[in-house]
Amino acid sequence: MSTKSVSNNSADDLADRVDQSELLDLLGYNIRRAYLVIQSTFDAQMEKLELRQADFAVLSTLRHNPGINQKALADALAIAPPNLATLLDRLESRGLLTRQRSLDDRRIQHVSLTPQGTRLHGQALKSAQKADEVAVQMLSGAGREQLKSLLTKIFAG
Repeated sequence: MSTKSVSNNSADDLADRVDQSELLDLLGYNIRRAYLVIQSTFDAQMEKLELRQADFAVLSTLRHNPGINQKALADALAIAPPNLATLLDRLESRGLLTRQRSLDDRRIQHVSLTPQGTRLHGQALKSAQKADEVAVQMLSGAGREQLKSLLTKIFAG
């Protein structure tokens, strides 16, 4: 088996020269690449709070929808119910939320933030806003609003 010699150029130099023109013509690929930049910035901001993106999404949704049931929460965040249950277990063990069985239907659990969860949400929101600003700093305010509007149209259908 023959092997070809590769120069000692750095991986970044090689990546800059790779032809991705076909991929760059695809909207989904561009959205994914942009997401990776935003995710990295977001994760760096949330690391000190020991939160993941899904954790923040849950805290934010609970902040504005206290007492929401787990099914509605899962549907709103597009998280499979078993995955949401695991996520809620983790946040509940940190004292950030409580779950209470419905009096009308014991299969239903209502979820609310604790005072500690509300405080952490406030800190996390500031971190998320900072991450957004850093990730899209090259866009004007109007450009950011336009991007947000277009992305909302795509996922809202």
